[in-house]
Order: sequence, then structure tokens, then C-alpha cells
Amino acid sequence: MSMPAVARRSLYRRLMWVSLASIMLVWSLLLAWFYIEVTQVGSGYFDRDLRGLGDTIADMYSVDFPEPARARLIERQILQFSRSYSESALREREITYRISNRAGQVLGQSPGWPMLAIQLPGAAPVNDRGWRSLATASEDGNVYVQLCVARSFVQRAVAEILVFFLLPLVAAMPIFIVLLQLGFGRALTPLRRLAGAISERDPYSDQPLACNDVAYRELKPLFNSVNDLLARLAVHRESEQRLFADAAHELRTPLAALGAQVHLLQQAESAPERAGIAALLHESIARHAGLVSKLLLLSRLDAESTKTPPQALDLARLARAAVARHAPHAVARGIELAYDGTAAAAPYRGDPAALDSLLDNLVDNAIRHCPPGAAISVEVVEGRHFARISVCDDGPGIAPAWREDVLKRFVRLPDATATGSGLGLAIVKKVVELHGGTLLFSDGMSGRGLGVEIRLPHALQGGAV
Repeated sequence: MSMPAVARRSLYRRLMWVSLASIMLVWSLLLAWFYIEVTQVGSGYFDRDLRGLGDTIADMYSVDFPEPARARLIERQILQFSRSYSESALREREITYRISNRAGQVLGQSPGWPMLAIQLPGAAPVNDRGWRSLATASEDGNVYVQLCVARSFVQRAVAEILVFFLLPLVAAMPIFIVLLQLGFGRALTPLRRLAGAISERDPYSDQPLACNDVAYRELKPLFNSVNDLLARLAVHRESEQRLFADAAHELRTPLAALGAQVHLLQQAESAPERAGIAALLHESIARHAGLVSKLLLLSRLDAESTKTPPQALDLARLARAAVARHAPHAVARGIELAYDGTAAAAPYRGDPAALDSLLDNLVDNAIRHCPPGAAISVEVVEGRHFARISVCDDGPGIAPAWREDVLKRFVRLPDATATGSGLGLAIVKKVVELHGGTLLFSDGMSGRGLGVEIRLPHALQGGAV
């Protein structure tokens, strides 16, 4: 069975290939540089040495020198030049020369002279009919020498240069591979130790990850990221445990009360008594159902976090719908509930269900805590950089010392007369956080009651909510 492509990927092999490729690249650049330095026409090592050979031959003809000895010395100089560029034997007529005086009289010529065009001394070398040709003169300027090198010799010299550079690379490659394997294997040991420390860690531990190799600069970001993740998980786990503990505590008393009411219902002797107890039982069940619904909503908001894709919506329409839903409850309690915001649309991108919950909880809280005859105003204002939602009332309000605490879960005011779960404002806070907004408390209408102002920025609507 073939392994998945992801499983076959290896950071170790990647480092190996990158290092080997870097070595080969540097070697290739050195080879290219040396090749250019040797073969560049006019200024390369080859042409400079060829010009030096021509100067030597010209000087030999400018002085009185016995002919057989001079010819042997010239052949020796040519052989020395060829061996400096090629280890193979010089082939016949691969290097030829023609010597003349200032008047153009030929003083000497090697066999097989290709009869090329006459060049002037000091001119740049030329490639002509398979020959590299250049001309030099003696120091006194009386003797001219024109040298020609066959292209076959130049090609053979270039090939041997390539072999000279490539053979050591090929021979050293296995050594490089072994050294890199040992070096990278040892260098990656701290990473393996860090992986071992993570895999051996107790999943229920809240302590930061401990590792002796965090001093390495490359491992420190990973180590810090893992510890940051563990810290966030610890906070999340603590929040879940606190939620479960609070929920269990909050449900224990109501369930006991339900049991007592059921017992009383069973013991009731008359129909009116049973009807009264049944009404109380129905009210308790509805209240407890609301508590469970809010717990489920909080759980959904915690789970979805920023994963819910935003949708186009109208905040003003949502606010008017919330007022319409709660109007019967407000009328039954003798409370004036009104929408005083913009009549035009207030476009926004967010989570409609979460924003509905936000408005429902704010309006429901205001209705339950305000006395008969109170007024509640709901307003939506469309701003340039943010949309503003406000719910104000002229009820008893919340003392400034308690305004931060009531945003926590299962927190109720000590002097509150209305029943509630203590989760409404916690849900509001969570929805505001998911939309990147801010929540502010202030005094309510005419300096009395409570005002809740929520600002939801438009700039944060590009991604998920």
C-alpha cells in the first residue's frame, strides 16, 4: 500500500536536497567563472598564454641563434604550451606558426600552415575557418609571428577543464551526503526531543511545556506557540468546567422544586388546587427550558467562535422584529416598548441568529427588570465606521460597581426581584466579541435606568464571524 504524499514529505530530505543543490550551484558558478576566464577572446588565460608563446618565438628569431637548436626550442615551447591546457598528446598540425620580417619576407613556417589572412601584431585574436589566430612582434619590432591553434585543441582543452572540475565534485558527493546526513541528523535532535516532550505530555495537564532546547532560535517560536495553545486550551477547559459546574448548580434547585411541585400535584385533593399547582409547574418548566436554551446557545457560540460565515442583513429590520416579538410581553406588564432608530435600512454583515439572540436578551432583560409604567427604547444608528445598537430604559438600572460583573455567566444582582438565568448579558457579550464590537453601559433615559450601547465595526466584516 502506497503512503500518502503528505507522509512521504520530509524536512530532513528537503534540507539535504537544498544543501546539495547549493553546493552544486556554487561549484557550477566557479566552473562558469573559470571557463570564461580561460576562453574569453583576447583577455582570457588561453589567449594571453598563446600571445606569450608568440612573443617567445619572435624573440628567438630576432637574435642570432643556430637553426636546428632554435627549431627544437620552438617545438619544446609549443609542447609546453599544449600540456598546460591538455594532458593528451598534441596532434599533428594543431598548433602552427608563420614568421616574417618587417618587409613581409617569410623567415620560417611550420608544416601545414593553413594559409590564413595576415594579421597585424597586437590585433585581437580571431576565429577563422576552425582556427584561433593571433599575431605578435619581437621587442625590436623587426620580427612578426602569427600563431594558429586548431579548434579541436581548444575543444579538447575545454573538455578537460570540465572534467577537471566535475570529477572532484562527483568524487566528493558521497562524502558530502554522509557529512550532511550526520550534521542534519544531529542538528534536528532538539526538534525530535521537543516532539517527544509533546507526545509524552499528560493531556490533562495545565502546566506549560518544559523542554531543555528552547534556547535554539529556530525552536523558540514553535515552543512559544505550543505553550500559547496550551494556555488557551487551559482557559477553555476551565471555562467549560465552570460552565458545567454552574449549570449543575443552577439546575439542582429548580429540578428539586419541580419534584416538589409534582409531589404537591399528586397530593392535591381538589380540581382548583390541582390547576393552580399545574400552572406553577408549567411556569417552572418554561423558565427551566429557557435556561437550557441559553446554555445551548452559549455552547454554540463558543464552538462556532469565528467559523460562521457572515451574511448580509439589515440591523434595523432585526431590531424592529425583536420589538414586535416582545411587544405582547411589554404590554402585559404595562411597559412602553418602542423602536426609535432609523427608518431606513442599516446594512451589515454578520450572524443573523446571533444578533437576534443579542437583541432578544437585551429587550427581555429590560422588560423583566423594569416596573410597570416604565419605558424602553430600542435604537439602531448607521455610522460611517460602525453600526450602533442601543437599548435604554428608565427602570432601576444597574449600579456602576456591578456593570462588569453582570457580563459574567450566572451572575445576578443581589437586590433583583425579577427571575432570570443570569446568562442573558453573557450571551450579549459573546455575540459582541464574535463580531469584533464593543459593549458600553451608561445611564438610561432621562438619567435613570440603564443604557446598553453596542458598536459593531464595518471594517471587520470581510472574514468569518
